[in-house]
Amino acid sequence: MRFLSVLITFIAIILSVVLGFGMYNDSRDIERFEKETEVFEKQSAIYRTEIDGLTPKISEASAEKESLQAEINAIKKRIIYKTQPTAFLTFDDGTSYHTLQILDILKENNIKATFFVVGTQIENGGSASKEAIRRIVEEGHVLAIHAYEHEYNKIYSSAEAYFEDFAKITALLHDMTGYTPKIVRLPSGTYSARSFCERYAGSRDVYYDIVSRLYAEGYTVIDWNVDTEDYTTATGVDNIVKNAVSGAKERLNREYKAAVILMHDTADTVSALQRVIDGVKELNMGFEVLVQGGYVTRQIAETEKP
Repeated sequence: MRFLSVLITFIAIILSVVLGFGMYNDSRDIERFEKETEVFEKQSAIYRTEIDGLTPKISEASAEKESLQAEINAIKKRIIYKTQPTAFLTFDDGTSYHTLQILDILKENNIKATFFVVGTQIENGGSASKEAIRRIVEEGHVLAIHAYEHEYNKIYSSAEAYFEDFAKITALLHDMTGYTPKIVRLPSGTYSARSFCERYAGSRDVYYDIVSRLYAEGYTVIDWNVDTEDYTTATGVDNIVKNAVSGAKERLNREYKAAVILMHDTADTVSALQRVIDGVKELNMGFEVLVQGGYVTRQIAETEKP
């Protein structure tokens, strides 16, 4: 019995020593952990401050990268146009029932086009005009801005007047589609717009004020380099076809073999369109849509006063 008592006592002493040592180690571990946690939190705070400081720079660099990439893509496209004949079918002054007919022909030929629309035409054209806007977007064409009111004496009377009109057309298109198109064609084109600004605003400087602001706000202003002259019934269907095809053919002799063909939302244009497409195809030209920051004609919208 004495031996058993001594053994039990000895085991008890050993256990107490072991447990005591374990508790001592746990206490040291906890203390060390708390110190490491404190260091980690301090270092994390430093990193968070550094990250917060770098975030704006990262965002700025990312935006700059996207901008540079867009410029690179545009340059690549222009280089391609030196060897790849391309036609851009563009239609001004819609939408209307004629636009629906134009869209039908384009669909049959699997061709996409660019539509520079007018606000009053859309609002006064009834269900056909609104259906045309829906189809332009859903069928993969490019919806672009022309004006709300196509009246030179109003929109070119001042930069303020132009942008009042511009705000109306952008709001209308945004309400109808959920986005704001970024491609613009000035009514009558940039060359004539300068003269109209001089006539109705008293100075060509107004033109430069308009265009400079458009570019500053991220819009691309694009004219044309082939005029079908379909804006008047005096031209006739045959001459519309002739003007389009001969104009496109002439572009093949230029450094950039790209024909931006100007047409309008008219009955004669509808009648001529299939023949225009066939004639351009015979020139071995492909078809593309205009894109923001992309191909710009010789009538580039100059932003600096001469």
